[in-house]
Amino acid sequence: MTSETASPASRGAYAEQLRRLHDVYAVGTATWTLCLFMALVGHDADVRQLVLLLGLQAAFALSWLWCTWRLWSGGEAAEPPDEG
Repeated sequence: MTSETASPASRGAYAEQLRRLHDVYAVGTATWTLCLFMALVGHDADVRQLVLLLGLQAAFALSWLWCTWRLWSGGEAAEPPDEG
């Protein structure tokens, strides 16, 4: 059995993709937090809307934390997921 490693170019592309996702999730988390704050301050949101905003905020925050962890733990050295 041989172990296959990703080429340096492939690892660099994977790290760059993680950085882009990290930025997207950071902006999404900030946006949903702002929307939630505005809904609470405006007193015009019903419970269903607040639950939806909380769910979106949580999903983006967890994705943002996952990308942060992957980059912090060595995004340059991390192997991209197997594509086949």
